[in-house]
Formats: sequence, structure tokens, C-alpha cells
Amino acid sequence: MTQPTIVFSPLQAGVPAAGGALEVLVRVQAPDRPENLAATHLPKRLALVVDRSGSMNGQPLQEALRCVTHIASHLTPQDAMALVVYDDKVDTLLPLQPMRSADAVAKAIAGVQAGGMTDLHGGWLAGAQQLEGGTDQTVSRVILLSDGQANHGETDLSVIEAQCREWLGRDVSTTTVGLGRSFNEDLMIGMARAGGGQNYYGQTAADLYDSFDEELALLQAMYLRQVELKLLPAPGVIVEMISPAQQLTDGSWRMTDLAWSAEAWVAVRLHLSPSSADTTWDVLAASVSGTALDGNQMQVHAPVLQLPVLDAAALQAMPRNETTYTRLEELAFAKASEHLRQLAKDGDRIATHRALDVLEKRFGHHPWLNAKIEQLRQLADQDSEMMAKEVRYSMMRMSRRLACKEEMAFESDETHISESVMPSFLRKKVSEGKGKKQD
Repeated sequence: MTQPTIVFSPLQAGVPAAGGALEVLVRVQAPDRPENLAATHLPKRLALVVDRSGSMNGQPLQEALRCVTHIASHLTPQDAMALVVYDDKVDTLLPLQPMRSADAVAKAIAGVQAGGMTDLHGGWLAGAQQLEGGTDQTVSRVILLSDGQANHGETDLSVIEAQCREWLGRDVSTTTVGLGRSFNEDLMIGMARAGGGQNYYGQTAADLYDSFDEELALLQAMYLRQVELKLLPAPGVIVEMISPAQQLTDGSWRMTDLAWSAEAWVAVRLHLSPSSADTTWDVLAASVSGTALDGNQMQVHAPVLQLPVLDAAALQAMPRNETTYTRLEELAFAKASEHLRQLAKDGDRIATHRALDVLEKRFGHHPWLNAKIEQLRQLADQDSEMMAKEVRYSMMRMSRRLACKEEMAFESDETHISESVMPSFLRKKVSEGKGKKQD
């Protein structure tokens, strides 16, 4: 299989002779999908885990079951699905089995009723156990749907995240879906991040149809899993990670799973000691390892990043890399939004609008961020609780998203763009909590 490529994209192609800092994108790019694999269906093993606790009674539970039906309708006989429901008790309604008929799913969910507390961890664990023992040629993922707070069984976020991480090591990843209004977004995002999956939210099944299509498209396009990046700075260089990447015990960094024709990336800040002008400095080296879909381990090394050492005037005259600048602005927006989220959670409408004014002044030049700010203004007037969730999910999307290797300029909400133009998992959406696609 063709190997990925590591690309360094410094903000400016030079380092200051007087010492200082330089931001660099480290981009891990997948090759384009070979034509002989284009029509190949990658078998998926999915465990759908649905919250049926008391808070789900009525419409919330019906929306969750509509989500199950939607996902099941998009699977093929080559795929396998398990269905687990939970309150304070956990029931496996469908053990893992090939998806040969939607009738089995319809019969399984027909008698599901809400009641009891929320053993979210127990339900998730039962789903993960259904997927144990998969083959190298399949993708195994738990998709957890919940509207509430974990209040029964194991509720410690750090323990749950550690177990998601452990199961990821067994090739069972976790995607979480927050339903309704009261779900714990920190728990749901934390589980997905530790479990190597995605995180979505919405108030209704219709809100989530686009997200589920995105999830299935991403799984079908998977190229490299459990991607780890190791950075090797030169003497006199200190690396500061700007992206919210998880550092592993060996010092490497966990990156997002990589899809064909896409890139995973992190931004780092290099702190540089003084050096002689008009020389060339070997600044940074990197290597990437991961697991291919055939189960083989893959490891690649990047050519060393070499940059000229420049005096202040020469450095100031250097053009900036626009892709690097744009991604750095997105990371800065995510960081600056933390205060906005707290104001929204507190219900302080006046302070929220003032904070949005500050963000607009700082980031309004960036088309995607400006569109996000306008959408958040509408939510601030309509629903501050959902605004807080939108901010949290947008922060994670911007900080950890897969990107096109050659990104197009953002013009409007890209949800409507054809799959033939851009895969759904690479689009930049204005609202993370809604999609434009219809069932």
C-alpha cells in the first residue's frame, strides 16, 4: 500500500537569527485511493448503544430509535451490527450479526421503553464487548447515543476515558452522539477523543442524518488507524504543541485516523535559540506510524525541515503560508471561545453578545469563523443552553478536523456540496448541531 507523506508548512520559510518562535503545521497526507480499491466496500462492524433512561421518555427515545433505523438502512450485508439499550440495566437486543434485513432491527426496537437511571458506561462497555475479536480487514466502532448524564454505575470521566483508550488499543473505536438538550458534552467529547472516534450532537434525528452520513462515509474511506506522530527537534529547538493532541507515554502524539485523499494535522510552535544569519538550520524531523486496513504496521519518516536563518528585516519580508495562517486562526478561535461557552452556560446574554463582538473583531476576516459567529449570535438570542454546546463542538471540530490536502476557500455552509466534489467528513459546516440533508 502506498505510504502517507509528511509535509511541514511553516508560517514563514525562515527562522529568526535573534531567536524566537515559529509556528509550523505538521501535515500527514494520505495518498489518493487507488482505482482498484475505489469500488471496494470496507466491511464495518458497528455496535449501536442507545440510552433508554427515564429522561428519554417520549420523543427523545423515538428520535434515538429513528437514528438507529437510519444507520441500519445504510448498511449492507457485508457489514455487521449489534444493538444495545440501557438505563440502569443493560440489554443486548441484537448480538453482532450481518446486516441482511432491516426487519430484524425494526422488531428489536419495537418494544423499547424508557425508564430507570443512566448507566452510560455499562451500555457503552456492552457495545464494545460485542465488537471484540474483529479482523484486520474490518473497522469496529461503538456509536453511543445518549441524552443525559451518567448517574449509575461508573461515572468517573477519567476512568471511562481510560477504558475508551484501552479498547481503541484493541481496534474498537468510539463515536458519541449527544441527543436532545441535557447530555454531558464534556463526557461525550472526552469519550470520542479517547476512543479515536468522532463526536456529534443534535436535538432530533433529522438534525443528525447528515452527521451519520458523514460518519459512514468516513469509515468507508478509512486509510490509516491509530496514527502516531513523533517529533524530533534539533538542538536549540523546543517544540510546543498548539493543537489539543494527546501525548502518549513514549512522547509521541496521537493524531486523527486518516482517510484516503485527506490529511490529519497538528500545529506546533518551535522555540528557537539564536543562530548565525545567512546559514541553514535543520530544525525538525518527524516520523509517523499507524495501522493500515490490512492490519500491517506502517511507518514513514519526513525529510528534515531545513530553513534559512534570517535577520529581522529579511524575515519580515518573507510571505506567510496562508494554509498555516488559516489553521492557526481556527485554533486561536477555538481557544478564545472557551470564555464564550462559559458565559452562555451562565445565561449572561449581555456579556455573551459582548464576547461575540470581540470575537468578530478578532476573527471576522476569516469567512468560516465569521459565519460561525453569526450563527452563534442567533443561538445567543434563541437558546443559550444549545449555544454552549455548539461552541464546545465547534471548538473540537476546528481543532481536530481532517482536511483536504488542497483546501478550497470557504464561501458558505458546505453541507450541501456534492460528495463527488468533497467528501462529507471534510466539509466545513456553519452549525455542528444540524445538517441540511434530508432523510
